[in-house]
Amino acid sequence: MANQSSQNKSKPSQVDLDEIATAISSPDYVEKRNQALTQIGKTLHEQDNQDGFIKAKEDANRALAENKIILKNRFVLEATLGAGGMGTVYKAQDLRKVEAQDTNPYVAAKVLNNDFKEHPDSFIALQREASRSSKLAHPNIVTVHDFDRDGDTIYMTMELLEGEDLDSLLRKKRNQGLPKQQAMQILKDYCNALSFAHKKGIIHCDLKPANIFVTKEGAKVLDFGIARLALQTQDHFDAGKIGALTPAYASIEMFNNESPDQADDVFAAAIIAYELFSGRHPYNSKSAPAAQALKMEPRPIEGLTKKQWRALSSALKLDKAERTKTIGEFLTGMTVKTKFPALVLLTSILALASAGLTYLEFFGEDELNAVVQETLVTAQNCFKSQDFECTISSANAILKIAPDHTEATQLLKDAEAANEQLVFNRNLLLLITDATDCLENRDYVCAITESTEVLELEPGNQQAIEILKSARKAQASIELGFENHMASANLCLTNADYSCAIEEADKALEFKPEAAQAISIKQNADYALKQEAQAQAQALNKARNIVRDGRNCFAKYDYSCAIAKSESALEFVPNYQPALKLKRDAERAIADAKKAIQIE
Repeated sequence: MANQSSQNKSKPSQVDLDEIATAISSPDYVEKRNQALTQIGKTLHEQDNQDGFIKAKEDANRALAENKIILKNRFVLEATLGAGGMGTVYKAQDLRKVEAQDTNPYVAAKVLNNDFKEHPDSFIALQREASRSSKLAHPNIVTVHDFDRDGDTIYMTMELLEGEDLDSLLRKKRNQGLPKQQAMQILKDYCNALSFAHKKGIIHCDLKPANIFVTKEGAKVLDFGIARLALQTQDHFDAGKIGALTPAYASIEMFNNESPDQADDVFAAAIIAYELFSGRHPYNSKSAPAAQALKMEPRPIEGLTKKQWRALSSALKLDKAERTKTIGEFLTGMTVKTKFPALVLLTSILALASAGLTYLEFFGEDELNAVVQETLVTAQNCFKSQDFECTISSANAILKIAPDHTEATQLLKDAEAANEQLVFNRNLLLLITDATDCLENRDYVCAITESTEVLELEPGNQQAIEILKSARKAQASIELGFENHMASANLCLTNADYSCAIEEADKALEFKPEAAQAISIKQNADYALKQEAQAQAQALNKARNIVRDGRNCFAKYDYSCAIAKSESALEFVPNYQPALKLKRDAERAIADAKKAIQIE
């Protein structure tokens, strides 16, 4: 993920809606826009160093100024903010906010790379995931507004942040790291974001410094869920190629195409933590498989307590079986001070276990029994309070000391089953709540998507069936109304009845407020009306000048000239009253002259 900008508070430039309407009505507009976007993305991605990237941004911004680029007739791309493996990020002005006179009409628009264009099924999956990710309302997760496509161009819009991505920040502190207090705060922020998402069943799968943005308010994680879906749909395209897998931060399990797991995010989170405190990668930026083949081990970091180093080194384990299981466990190890002597003893015992040493060489049997008993009580209390992660962690700790402990084995089995059911129920409740909210807010596409997901999990869920039925019925009504008014709008446009076209397009937009085809008809009709009015004004001006010449002819008694001039003016403006009057006056004058001749 590339940098966003600190320009979001600047005064928005004046948007010329007529210029935009003219641009998008051009027959070759889409082709030119796609060529410009492709060239900009290529220019940015070809630069590896910071100086080259700055120069590339300047070139890209000049290209944006020369090519008016608008997505979905709504988002005007004004400047490039950066580029990542999955696409290019732009600062965009939201015309809807401009019309509402919003003081800050800017958003960040991420245009995904060309690998997505050939795979409509993957686009649908990504759109669904983005819809779920947009509901991750958390102070440490960037707010996703929308995920959509404009022709072949696939993009997502999100809040425009002020600050700097962590990748840039770490490059400035290479081989030295950030101050411990700052590093710890950033670690807490992105771990809290991951923990929140994990509880909702969403794994990031592409956590890296470039996907963490540091603001004055705290660090925020970007691209939640998009990378995970890209990995899950990799039978359609290369997930690594589109940036869904970053070798230096991906676990061995991800390279092996195993199902996404919280432990994947734990591994990446620990690597980033190592970089925060030391300024270097724990495995010299080598991939996990390469580090394993070379039997590499991270070097301890000065300034960390023994407890913090144990927590960090455990989360950095290349083997998933040895690695810390959850973000909560990792964060606790890095931040929470031990309060009870028994826990200190337990930590020491587990450290010995990881080193392959025998407990009884260092501790007496009574001490071990005391630790086991106290940890068992903790596990039982955690189970009663439905804190199953705590139960699982405590039971596993007991089983490392006493592998055949019957109560701990059963408790672990019960906790894992209960936790799985709890996660299932939470996800189901979340989806049903979302589906209900969507139905109440008349977002029927969302209601259909969410209720369908519920039925995939629980086919007989009556609430989801009713929501799906209601949403489909309402959506069908919307589609019918929309299509009827669109047909009328197209007919009016064909017949050059532009006022009628605008009226019908407005009615269609009442059914689908963001329908691009209705907006396009309205803009084209409005533009045609303006052109028509301009032509009428020019014709009126010509008629006025011709009538003036005709009056000069009349004043010189050249009545034939006056009649010819009036008829010429009427060709420009039929029923133009001054021209009709001049013609009548000239014809009357000729008739009077003829009468006078007969009398003589």
